[in-house]
Amino acid sequence: MDLKRPRTPHYDDPVAVGQRLHVAREAAGISQRELAFPGCSAAYISRIERGERIPSLQVMRELARRIGISESSLAYGRERIDAGVSEAVGAVETAEAAGDPTEVARAYRTLSRAASQAAKSALVA
Repeated sequence: MDLKRPRTPHYDDPVAVGQRLHVAREAAGISQRELAFPGCSAAYISRIERGERIPSLQVMRELARRIGISESSLAYGRERIDAGVSEAVGAVETAEAAGDPTEVARAYRTLSRAASQAAKSALVA
């Protein structure tokens, strides 16, 4: 009896991930060598772009961060989080950084409404 849970991949298709990485890297005007970092060489980036390798979740996050796109855009070609929720999360982060309790409370209320709306929309879709 196999009790292992099924793996949930952090990407949709290796070739598509490579194509998205290539396009985003070129759009950012960054060479493979410039994008490389310890643990992710230019040669490895080349293999990812050809669809021969899939980076770990951590490497995918760092690649996305370095080329200025979201991790979801790189992994799936689209955002996996509702845009309103994403914007509200950013507002919460900004409010928390500012340290104003009134603004923090307002930002969390806005986030709650955005999440509820996104959940309702997901049920309809």
